[in-house]
Amino acid sequence: LSPLTKVKLINELNAREAELGVQEAVSWHAEYKDSAWIFVGGLHYELTEGDVICVFSQ
Repeated sequence: LSPLTKVKLINELNAREAELGVQEAVSWHAEYKDSAWIFVGGLHYELTEGDVICVFSQ
């Protein structure tokens, strides 16, 4: 699946959980609520860690 398709599917899942009134404790969000990790895709492979830090610190 492409990253955009995954985002669309996650948005649909979020909407469905909201529609059904799913409690936070059983939502997929509960597993990741204390996570400090994010996924960033589409970056050029020649970027260094320092480049990424510089870009996101802004």
